Amino acid sequence: DGSSWHTLGSGVGGGTYSRVSAIAVSGSDLYVGGYFTEAGGSPASRIARWDGSSWHALGSGVNYEVRAIAVSGSDLYVGGSFTEAGGTPASYIARWDGSSWHAFGSGMNSWVCPIVVSGLDVYVGGKFTEAGGSPASRIVRWDGSSWHALGSGVGGGTYTFVTAIAVSGSDLYVGGDFTEAGGS
Repeated sequence: DGSSWHTLGSGVGGGTYSRVSAIAVSGSDLYVGGYFTEAGGSPASRIARWDGSSWHALGSGVNYEVRAIAVSGSDLYVGGSFTEAGGTPASYIARWDGSSWHAFGSGMNSWVCPIVVSGLDVYVGGKFTEAGGSPASRIVRWDGSSWHALGSGVGGGTYTFVTAIAVSGSDLYVGGDFTEAGGS
């Protein structure tokens, strides 16, 4: 709070390797995602909401680690290593509308790490080489109805991925484990 640390209830956990990998704030709600199975001592499958006094599960959550969370209006975008959200197929990315989970387009072919919302665009990075069934080298833009590759993306290694995205005006900054972007 600026002068001291405070716990949020009993936190999240539920296993030896439990961790929080992503945090987002919307109004007075705090969303956390990661690799955990409970929040505040109650079941919460890898994602939960703190309302200022208690933890809440987001439906039945997702089936594997959450690595990214972004909020836009009443929508919560979640990315990670999961293949199901709310018990339905969701290839590494999903949307929570406040009451239920939805697949986000046809998703990716590998894990998603950062998600950033800028205006009507949603930028997504990760280890994927396809988005919505089309080639996309580890970074894409969602325009509200379809995925768009950002040029030839990033590359330069056998284990190449994007871990960070920031938007400033019309500029997009990207970081991660890569040695070339757009062929340079």
